[in-house]
Amino acid sequence: MNFMEDAHQNQLRLHAEDTDARSEVTAAVDALLATDARNPRLRVVLAGARLPDELIAGLVAGLRRLRERGGAIEVEAASTAVHDTLALTGLDRVFAFPLVPAEPAGPERPRTLARLVAASFAAFLAFAGLPAFAAADHPTDPALILARVEERNPSLSTYQGRMHVDLRMTSFPFVRQHLDGTTFFKRPSNYEVVFDKVPPLAKGFDKMFADVGDPSSWPQRFAITYEGEHDYNGRKDIQLRLVQRVRGMIDHETVLVDPNAWAIDSIRYDYYNGGHITMTQTFREVGGYSMLAEQDAEIAIPYAKAVAHGTYSDYKANVAVDDSVFTKKK
Repeated sequence: MNFMEDAHQNQLRLHAEDTDARSEVTAAVDALLATDARNPRLRVVLAGARLPDELIAGLVAGLRRLRERGGAIEVEAASTAVHDTLALTGLDRVFAFPLVPAEPAGPERPRTLARLVAASFAAFLAFAGLPAFAAADHPTDPALILARVEERNPSLSTYQGRMHVDLRMTSFPFVRQHLDGTTFFKRPSNYEVVFDKVPPLAKGFDKMFADVGDPSSWPQRFAITYEGEHDYNGRKDIQLRLVQRVRGMIDHETVLVDPNAWAIDSIRYDYYNGGHITMTQTFREVGGYSMLAEQDAEIAIPYAKAVAHGTYSDYKANVAVDDSVFTKKK
């Protein structure tokens, strides 16, 4: 990285694939905003064989911050790969000086006006977070996506709460069952649900709830791929496909992640025998933290169909949680 400052602008030279590239951009933006300069500008010269989504997201975030002071970011491609990526995504018009070029008079006006409209539209999409620049709005690397999920509520080290589930068979024998339990979390990646009592009807049900809440173990258990975006409750969620590294009963799992809150909205288990289970979740604010509020499950496996509704209450944040809670079932 090479950071130079002059009377007109600051320049940052980076290799796009450097793991510290995004943090370098953030630091440069911080330095600019710490001054009293009006219309602060940052030129970022990028080399590399590709332009990672994580870096694009960092550049968009920095641009939004500088625009609040009338500033801008220009990205100058120092390699063919970076140049082509910027051109194909339209980001070459977003990261440019000036953001909206001045109009010349005369015969050139129509063509320049078209470029102005294109640049303004591209900038609007980047700021509004619309799907035209999906790569700039969220990472597409599953490891980065799960890292964001795991880093929700950064100041929450532990919690404990109560869970209540009503399970109803929608096929014979049409029975109902109520379950009560305790849910535990301890950073960085421990999550467990302990039901007070699990009758034979609900065996294995406790494991399903715990699996939704603990994505930290997924990379070790699954091959994970990014499958683009999926409509969910009026917004675009990130869709991931999980395939077990060691084959079991499940053919694959489909996970939907809200890129605004980095919360898991839904997970669907598709079994080799044609059955499936779908779990959806909602969250609410508790004591300044985004906490799980409700879960709904729809179960359709051979010879059995059921629905379940779970609610969470009585949260206690940053309390002592013994490690034995997470190891007792292993």
